[in-house]
Amino acid sequence: MRTVKFFLILMTAIMVVTGCDWVRLQLGMATSEDIAALKKDQQQPDTSAMLRDSLAIADSLSRAQTDSIKALQAKPAGEMKKADMTNRYHVILGSFKDYSNSTRMIESLKGKGFSPSAIDFKNGFRVVSIASYGTLGTAFNEMYRLRDQNFGPDDIWVYDVRQNMHN
Repeated sequence: MRTVKFFLILMTAIMVVTGCDWVRLQLGMATSEDIAALKKDQQQPDTSAMLRDSLAIADSLSRAQTDSIKALQAKPAGEMKKADMTNRYHVILGSFKDYSNSTRMIESLKGKGFSPSAIDFKNGFRVVSIASYGTLGTAFNEMYRLRDQNFGPDDIWVYDVRQNMHN
């Protein structure tokens, strides 16, 4: 019974000490007004910061769009080898919205002794094909061989020409 009284008195003292604003102020803790002000500040976002962020995003998108347009205009004709569509299956190493990235990948692959080609998709992407095959099994074998050698990215995939996603 004596320990029960001790714990009840201790719990009451803790509740009184932590719940009273005067005690919290004396201990250097935040009072209820401070907590309410913090909650109010968190609920009301800073509109000027949001506006600055929105303007920065719009500016970066504008620069990215300008860079993409310049890259499209600067693309020399005939530089890319277009994929031979006589074979049905293509092993794809990369898909790029920015054509300059596909050009860099093709140049890198040429430096490694491959003869890659580019396929332009209807959605605006350009994919880089490292090889094309007449049978699905052969294409998958090449894909797995490249993955096992840690040749390129892990997202190597096989494109079937009959999907008709290309131009």
